[in-house]
Amino acid sequence: MAPPPTPASARPEFHPPSVIEEHPMSTSHVLHVLRRVALLAGVLPLAAQQVQAHGLIQDPPSRNWFCGAITKPDQTGNGTAQYPECETAFATNRTGSYNFMSVLTHDLGRAAVTPLPENVCGFNSETFGKGATPWDTPMNWPTNPVSPGRKKISWNISWGPHFSDTAEFRYWITKPGFQFSPTKALSWADFEEQPFCTLKYDDTQPSANPDVVADKGATAFHTYCTLPQRGGRHVVYGEWGRNYFTYERFHSCMDVVYDGSGGMPPVASIALQPNVTEVTGPATLTLDGSNSQGTSLTYQWSLNPANAPSARLENPGAPIARLVLTEPLATQTLQVDLLVKNAFGQNNTASKTLKHKPSGTSVYTDLGALTGTARALKAGDTVSVRTVSTTGQDTFVPTPALVLDAANATAEAWPLALAQAVNAAGGGLRVGVLGSNGTVTPVASATANRMYALSSASLASAFLQIVSANAVVASYAVTSDWASGYCANVTVTNRGSTAAQPWSTTMKIVGRSNNVWNLVATQSGDTLALSGPAWGSALQPGASFSSGGFCASK
Repeated sequence: MAPPPTPASARPEFHPPSVIEEHPMSTSHVLHVLRRVALLAGVLPLAAQQVQAHGLIQDPPSRNWFCGAITKPDQTGNGTAQYPECETAFATNRTGSYNFMSVLTHDLGRAAVTPLPENVCGFNSETFGKGATPWDTPMNWPTNPVSPGRKKISWNISWGPHFSDTAEFRYWITKPGFQFSPTKALSWADFEEQPFCTLKYDDTQPSANPDVVADKGATAFHTYCTLPQRGGRHVVYGEWGRNYFTYERFHSCMDVVYDGSGGMPPVASIALQPNVTEVTGPATLTLDGSNSQGTSLTYQWSLNPANAPSARLENPGAPIARLVLTEPLATQTLQVDLLVKNAFGQNNTASKTLKHKPSGTSVYTDLGALTGTARALKAGDTVSVRTVSTTGQDTFVPTPALVLDAANATAEAWPLALAQAVNAAGGGLRVGVLGSNGTVTPVASATANRMYALSSASLASAFLQIVSANAVVASYAVTSDWASGYCANVTVTNRGSTAAQPWSTTMKIVGRSNNVWNLVATQSGDTLALSGPAWGSALQPGASFSSGGFCASK
């Protein structure tokens, strides 16, 4: 059997046979050759390589958990933000800030990549064009109180519960004497060279490492590490890495303050009355946080999703709040969060999850709003919905994504157009407004359309995908299709007002490309970066290039 392939950052790029480059016979080259042989022989499960996980550090809250999962970009402008300071980060990339769970690369991370990327917390994430993410922004980030010694660090992977191919977790901390500055970006020189904690995981033996707990019911990993001795404010940088099927790796930073610089940290606690995990029909539950530990505490209750149609919070700023539930039209999972803060600014969170079911029969599960924020898009932007199955499989609907034009790019029009396209695809997802007759109807509204999964579809979650327009755009049309692969012709068009010379662009594809003609192509994840051959590298405004194509394995 060929050894597992090395990640993209550590191996020569793959080229079609007609343009293979010569490389020294290094170890990485040998692995590259073996990987090509395995690909041609159909040994590697290529479809599995394209499954994407998504996740981040939830506890202690990471930068993208504070500013992304808890506080959303649309909340910093309307007075509802729990962490208004997040606006500084969101201002650098407001749309991208909604991708807080997608700070990812396809490589072996801090321990192997050379040279190291410029940005620490995002590791030059592919999702953000290999540049800075909002969570690399220099600012006064929310902090977590910690003590030296054994510490639980939890990853929330509910956006893509991939346990089977998880390989490891690694954590680094800033050096003794580190001086935090809200005006200076982090650098690798601030951190210890070696991780203070490296944990391996094998899902075929999930209990082999007691310091990694796969909490599959909560779609989370709990890792246990020994925090080194430090004093004052520091930063912990963490990675969750998947195995050789993808080498996908997620990156997160936590800002911590060691005990001695702020008193004893608070501990949030939630008691439900009645103490239930599932509610049918209308109900009122008491949310009691009065047993939270700490002095001079303030309380902030929140509900996720915040715009759940059948749920609302009463007294969200009090120790004891109420959750009022009305009759739902579809089953929905609700998460109640409690944030407590003390006078020193130290904070802690606790959560409870409930399943809210209709009294009668419903064939749908409510997966949340298509978008909770009214926003106009641009002609040329593409929109789709990414669904994640209960087994972790990603599917994009529609495929290819819907390309907007001037008529349907308004805040009210594109949700309607996307909902109609999703429903026409005929899969297990419906988008629109669920009526009392059980019909999901798309509507022309900026925020009213919701995503519903058919009970028979086994969908765990769904997420809106928006890709901003590029002046040069590419699309493909399948010309032949079979069980394990397909071939397609590519059309590249310059929608700009000036010539593109040389042109370049990207597009999403299904599977892994293995033969490309009349194009220069590099694939990362499901994204194919394209440029033209020497004889076709210029595109005048409005012109198209349609002489290229590719074949791919599914």
